[in-house]
Amino acid sequence: MNELTYTGKILRMGNITRKDGRTLVIAIDHGMGGMTQGIEDIESVVKKVIDGGADAILANLGFANRIAGTIRGKIGLVLSIPYDPLYVKLATKIGADMIKTTYFGPVPLSEERMKQVSEITLAAEEWGIPTMVELVPVDNQGKTIYNVNAIKQAARIGSELGGDLIKTAYAGSPQEYKEVTRTCLTPIVVMGGAKMNSASDLLKMVKDSVDAGAIGGAIGRNIWQYKDPTKITRAAISIIHEKASLEEALKILK
Repeated sequence: MNELTYTGKILRMGNITRKDGRTLVIAIDHGMGGMTQGIEDIESVVKKVIDGGADAILANLGFANRIAGTIRGKIGLVLSIPYDPLYVKLATKIGADMIKTTYFGPVPLSEERMKQVSEITLAAEEWGIPTMVELVPVDNQGKTIYNVNAIKQAARIGSELGGDLIKTAYAGSPQEYKEVTRTCLTPIVVMGGAKMNSASDLLKMVKDSVDAGAIGGAIGRNIWQYKDPTKITRAAISIIHEKASLEEALKILK
């Protein structure tokens, strides 16, 4: 990496994480599966999570184009891209702060998939933009494997392939998950996953993951499908950046 690309990565990463090195990314890249409840009015959702103090938005290209004016100067942008290095160049041209690749599947990865991820991270090195590698182990039915050892393996592989930030699942206790964060070569943000039963469940996961060494979360439907996205964002932020207890965070929702 030359000096210019190194500078680019440092400056862009600073738009995703705060001075404490932590972050809350609101994932709103679900539209590729069709219309999803909660993000029909995307600009309204984005304004609400900005008001709640979110650090970055994770979006597809069309979404990013739509909300550029809304987020300008207020919040970072992570661009979700396909396995095509041309999109890395495009991400830098539109002003994205980070790119994200996605893999839900068996772990270890096939050689073909590892090559695809590596091509993206190498292109990102060339263009001076950080990469979030979302790497989540799933079973034969496509369901996430909430097993600490499987997640530890996935996180390590994502970092070995050049990810600057790993997005993956949370499982186990904070003490058990410390093995995941300890053995990963780069910082981890936990995903929100499927819609949880309660806001308390979400905030407990955020608290436990941060206590285990994760730097925050990249969370979607558990934020924007909540009845008050601004308040749930603010509650998660209080844990991530202000070291609030679970009880203190829950008071924000009242």
